Amino acid sequence: MERLPPWQIALRRLEMPAQRYLIFYVGGATVVGMLVGLIMVFAIPGLFVGPSAVVLLLVLPLLTTAAAVYYPFLEMKRSAVLIEREMHMFITRMGILSLGEVGATSMFDILRQMGDYGELAVEVKRINTLVDKWHTSLPEAARIVAHQSSSLLWSDFLDRMAFSIEAGQPIDGFMRAEQETISEQYNTLYDTRLEAVDTLKEIYVSLVSAGLFALVIAGIHLVLFMTGMPDDEPIVIMSRMRWLLLASFFFVIIQIGSLFAFRATLPDDPIFSRDDMETPYRKLFLQSMLMSSIITVLLLIGTVILTIAYWDVLGQSWDKYGLVLVALPFTPMLIPAYIERREEKHIGRRDYSYPGFIRALGGTAQARSAEPSATIRALRGIDFGQLDHSIERLERRLSTRIDSERAWDYFAAETNSSLISRFNRIYIEGSQSSGRPAETAEMVSRSTTSILSLRNRRGLSAGTMVGTAIGLLIATVASLNVTNVIIMELGESIGGIAGSIGDLGKISETTTGGFGLPALDDNQVILQNIFLFKIVVSILIIIKVMTLSAISTRWRLSNGRSVTQTERDLKAVFPMDTWNCRHLQIIFFGREHCQARNHNLSQCQICGWAASKKQIAQEREGH
Repeated sequence: MERLPPWQIALRRLEMPAQRYLIFYVGGATVVGMLVGLIMVFAIPGLFVGPSAVVLLLVLPLLTTAAAVYYPFLEMKRSAVLIEREMHMFITRMGILSLGEVGATSMFDILRQMGDYGELAVEVKRINTLVDKWHTSLPEAARIVAHQSSSLLWSDFLDRMAFSIEAGQPIDGFMRAEQETISEQYNTLYDTRLEAVDTLKEIYVSLVSAGLFALVIAGIHLVLFMTGMPDDEPIVIMSRMRWLLLASFFFVIIQIGSLFAFRATLPDDPIFSRDDMETPYRKLFLQSMLMSSIITVLLLIGTVILTIAYWDVLGQSWDKYGLVLVALPFTPMLIPAYIERREEKHIGRRDYSYPGFIRALGGTAQARSAEPSATIRALRGIDFGQLDHSIERLERRLSTRIDSERAWDYFAAETNSSLISRFNRIYIEGSQSSGRPAETAEMVSRSTTSILSLRNRRGLSAGTMVGTAIGLLIATVASLNVTNVIIMELGESIGGIAGSIGDLGKISETTTGGFGLPALDDNQVILQNIFLFKIVVSILIIIKVMTLSAISTRWRLSNGRSVTQTERDLKAVFPMDTWNCRHLQIIFFGREHCQARNHNLSQCQICGWAASKKQIAQEREGH
């Protein structure tokens, strides 16, 4: 069975016949584009006439039809990106689980429970449906899904898995053997997508340059060839601006299309952990966001009032003060942005320290076979950089022996790293199921190092993209402002010439050789046209800034000195429903003395360290 061609896969994923999609969706999009064009031409008379009307009636249906035709392929590409994003994590998890003695059925049961793997979980669910409801064998089900999958990487993996199961190879051996294969394919795919992003970047720069050229020509055309009266109706003014509006429309389409293209091509790499736990960073970020939002609203209200009150002055100098007035109210948002950027750098340092920490943890756990808190305590003398504080708090939480799983969850939340959070779960799950923490930690460390290496390459590509974005933004602002100045000077010169001609009244068509400009005959709206061009340019610059910003952001306890202090610290670490004062008394005060309230050391069977472990365990269960 051969893999289906991309267009068939795209149509099958729509879950409808191709004829139905072509008739109702592609044909409907064409009709909608035509109707919108006709409405704009005939329902708003004077806005688009002559060549501009013809261009609009041709281009709008073509755009809507092309969007409807390309949508299945874009959706297929998006699905492939989502699947391939999880492949590295998926194969690492399967390889670690294969360290334990699991068969094909057990491994498949584990695959069905992967609810946090997004689109990859949907693919696994398709296999599950074929096996459970249609009674298809696992190899055959894997082949069926593989030949209809949007991701070539996932398709090849399922083909190899089906062949291996039919050949009698144990599933655990296959998963371990696939570690290096998938890693190499994933690295190659990641590099390919980064190269595609570089190509998109060049296309984007070319399209923006063409859009700027069209805007410049449209602006000059507006000043030199468009005439009218200052008190014209809005529809007449828009008709005067039709070529400028058309050029602006295509400029906006370029920005939106480029944004979607970058988001569909660029590999997603979440940095921040996604959980519901409250951490100091999240408190600080929410507080700064709240305060910045309040200040932004107040500044926005003040700016609107100021603009309305002094519109006569500001309107004449909008090219100088317009963008400043737009940017000023949103300036306080730099505070939460700075906090998040700083935290992102801290997360990066923690991520780079994590492979060394997990290797040391696995090796120590394998050698000592001690309880988790003792294993972590043995690592406290080692410098793990930004992870030191989180490791210390993890050791204290584990020492309470209340909820080890919850303690690891708090460790992941404090590091605030998506990478650490997910690999932590994989390590804990793998070490518990296989009983070989050293091998599990080594596998996790290799996978983490590989992902960090890919992240470095992404960072280099992102750095060039940010530089290109900033340079392109500066070029856009500079070119549009230079065009604005040229148009202003040209308008003033034409206004002066037209005034002189009107005063002299002696220049005839014969003396000018039949050459003339509409603006020379009627210069009443030159200043109004210049003002309209300023407004349109300001709006386009704002859209440009927002687009470049969206594209760029895509490129990613206690010292135990007193019971009061200890209670406060423990309550800050664990929820009240899991907090137990007796546990803490045993851990911090049992060896030498106890400062617990209403305590008598000679009669304290809980804190007296001479009590046997059995008695202590009984007291823990009793309290």
